[in-house]
Amino acid sequence: MEPKAPGRPLQLIRLNMDERKVEVNEDALGRLEKRLREMGATSVAVVSVMGAFRTGKSFLLDLFLRFLRWEADHPEEAKEAAKAEPPPRGGEDNFPLPTWITSAGAALEGATDDSEGFRFKGGMDACTEGIWIWSEPFMRQLDGREVAVLLMDTQGAWDSNMTKEQSATIFGLTAVLSSKQIYNINMQIQEDKVENLAYFMRFAQAALSKAAADMEREGKGPSREDIDRPFQSLDFLVRDWRHFRDDWTVEQCKEQMEQHLSRHVNPQKMVENSTAEALHAMFKRLNCFCMPHPGLIIEKDTWSGNVSDISKDFIRFMDLYVRDVFSIGLSTKKILGSELSTMSFPLVLRDFVSAFHDAAPAAMSFTQAMTNCTVLLAKEQAMKNYTKKMTEEAQRHPRGMKPEEFDSLSRSITKQLEDDFKSVTIFGSDDTRKSTWNEILENLTTLQKQYAEENSRRLEKALVAFANLCLLGLVLFILDRISDWVCDWWSKTCTDLSKLMLLAYVVIFGYVGVQAYLALHDRSRVAAAMAGGELWKEMVRLTGVYGEQIQEMNFKELVDLAKKVLSKPDAGSNDASSKKED
Repeated sequence: MEPKAPGRPLQLIRLNMDERKVEVNEDALGRLEKRLREMGATSVAVVSVMGAFRTGKSFLLDLFLRFLRWEADHPEEAKEAAKAEPPPRGGEDNFPLPTWITSAGAALEGATDDSEGFRFKGGMDACTEGIWIWSEPFMRQLDGREVAVLLMDTQGAWDSNMTKEQSATIFGLTAVLSSKQIYNINMQIQEDKVENLAYFMRFAQAALSKAAADMEREGKGPSREDIDRPFQSLDFLVRDWRHFRDDWTVEQCKEQMEQHLSRHVNPQKMVENSTAEALHAMFKRLNCFCMPHPGLIIEKDTWSGNVSDISKDFIRFMDLYVRDVFSIGLSTKKILGSELSTMSFPLVLRDFVSAFHDAAPAAMSFTQAMTNCTVLLAKEQAMKNYTKKMTEEAQRHPRGMKPEEFDSLSRSITKQLEDDFKSVTIFGSDDTRKSTWNEILENLTTLQKQYAEENSRRLEKALVAFANLCLLGLVLFILDRISDWVCDWWSKTCTDLSKLMLLAYVVIFGYVGVQAYLALHDRSRVAAAMAGGELWKEMVRLTGVYGEQIQEMNFKELVDLAKKVLSKPDAGSNDASSKKED
């Protein structure tokens, strides 16, 4: 089996603090696009980790990588492990480490300079703000489909040298690109950090509501759910949590997590609840998970990444959380209900980076980016549906269709796509929708020409499938004619063989003739002549191929083999006769 590429972090988006600009790293994006194509993925899901620098994000992502690699390499073992009940808390000395955390070695990959993980100790400069992504996608089954899962690391959000607007830009880009967003927080959900989310939330909510109202007036709005909650999943991951009692069960710890989330983001329990309301309004799913401290030794610069140094209780909760991250609330990335593919993901990313290029998001730029994305997804969906339907019809008609049948089919499929397009969410005015459909029609016309050319080639090659049979019939006919002159007049065996060959090639030519009539009787003489010409060209080609194979054969070996085969019956009869004489 070919070894898997280990991958490495790629800086996908740079936050240029000096020039106050957000930029796409085209080299990194190009590498990611290439890898997605090589893996044959069609849909994408993005899990992102966001938070301040030096809060353990890279350490967390390194553990995610180890889990995903183990699952990919041991799918059956992973299925069994997912069904197993976790051991109860207490007796940490006897706690069995999960296989996924030990299978790749005693030390975590991100602990060394020549690492195969997110580097989490020493040497990573805090000024490298931006969004990083792991270069190697992981193929996983989500909702019964193979989906490419990407890991994303947001660096520098809410650092002291960033303004509220710049932090909101990082959060906004992460939110619109992520299927599941993990907000990595130290100690507890902090009011000031949650409040920082409100800046982006409020202008995004205003932009979405205005556009939705415009579309509803035109009778072409998206579903209420897609507008009210445009983003998918947000996890508050609280690190170094100190409030789990030693005698508590895992279930009791989870109850405390829910209480902590409710205390800080439940609008009914907060005095100032506008931020909490915005969070609930914008995300389809909110969750909180608290992790105990992994152990003081890992904070030292000299720590080598040894897994055995990590607190057993931390590993217990990490095992629970990592399974939740990649199985619960994770789905393909969608924008207003339209699914992003691996082809559209890079284009959508460029659109939103362009909208936030000055590191200060605005409702107008956000609306334009949403418009561009929904238009792009509508085009892609129409093209995919047309290609799928036309390919299915081509498979049903391997010998091609009559031109008038083909044109009728193409018009029918285009009409179906137009009806489907009317229910697709397009962020923008009625003029935007009309211009989008016109662009789709232009693209469909180009596709239609390609399929028409392919159909013409199928018509021309309608008889090519019978080339081998016709060649056999022709060979038999020639051999029959040769036998008439060489041996039919004196050998009864030749006469019998000649009759068999006559019967065979008459049947062959009759069968091919019937098939040719069925395929070509309702087509023009020109089409029939072209099909006959293609059949003849294929027969000539096959004659050359078989001729080369005959030349490569060793006739001496064939003759010797034939002699051996023929001599065996004679030897057997001689033995029998000698026994009889005895």
